[in-house]
Amino acid sequence: MSHHQETFEGCTIEIKDDIDLTINGKVIDYEQDTAKKKFSSKYLPYTQYDSLLEMARAIARHTVEFSKSKK
Repeated sequence: MSHHQETFEGCTIEIKDDIDLTINGKVIDYEQDTAKKKFSSKYLPYTQYDSLLEMARAIARHTVEFSKSKK
């Protein structure tokens, strides 16, 4: 997945080069645990995800900043 873009829960999620993540044009900083092959972000700090896309969807659905985009 070198480039992926989708609309999810009213938010535009874009992943470029499998590393650059934006939601509604805002760059999302994240950490990758290469040993566990998991991703995490300050938006949902106590949860790790198997993929950037899975994490981005969770951020769009569960954070106040992005979930209000649905309205």
